[in-house]
Amino acid sequence: MKNIRFIIVFFLIVSSVNAQTTVLKDKGSWLTFTNNFKLSNKFSISNVTQLRTVDFIQNNQAFLIQPGVSYKLNKNVSIGAGYLSYTYYPKGAAHAPIKKYENRIWENLIVNSAIGNTKLSQRFVFEQRFKDVVVQNSNNEYSIDGNSYSQRFRYRLEVTTNLVKLKNNNIIYGKLSNEIRVRFQTGLTEPDFDQNNFAALIGYQLLDNSKIWVGYGRYYYKSNATKFISNDILHVTLSYDVDFTKKHS
Repeated sequence: MKNIRFIIVFFLIVSSVNAQTTVLKDKGSWLTFTNNFKLSNKFSISNVTQLRTVDFIQNNQAFLIQPGVSYKLNKNVSIGAGYLSYTYYPKGAAHAPIKKYENRIWENLIVNSAIGNTKLSQRFVFEQRFKDVVVQNSNNEYSIDGNSYSQRFRYRLEVTTNLVKLKNNNIIYGKLSNEIRVRFQTGLTEPDFDQNNFAALIGYQLLDNSKIWVGYGRYYYKSNATKFISNDILHVTLSYDVDFTKKHS
């Protein structure tokens, strides 16, 4: 019970730190499709495809693809690495004035545990980011002038539990997730707060290997040295996994 109380307090704190920030009215949504392909008891390949939109899905704000590979050290701990391609579109408040790209290399460590029907997942990620640099000339025209390099550390705590058992024996799941991101300006020096992403989701098992999650998210980030911005997000996530270690008839 002490662990559960700590988790509840943690999420209440991190979801309320943005009370004094500017809240955007982008009407944003993050539409996500995830896959995990289990190749053996140790190795698996994954991919995340996500479309971020504004104005109730009318305009694209960003698109990303994130393939990766993971290796299970034991039943609770795994390590992984991969690549991410991110495209920024000039839609939504405080976004890039022109289309630009970012490429990332990432490494992660995931630690899972459980308390009864409640599952805890801690994810530690380190990213190397290569981003297009947008410049403006004397005629107020924008263009890409090379790219910049930076690094970022991310920590996500995710709590998933069974909420309701239906008459067909399917389960309605609940999930709370919070991720804190810290960026580094030069190497691993000058750490600075970058973002905090909070989400509260409801999930349903569609198939044995597929779930859908729908819920609310709050995207909070530091725009510059003195400006913090928050945006309310609609999350819709569909997962579809394949286990190649099982025999299929």
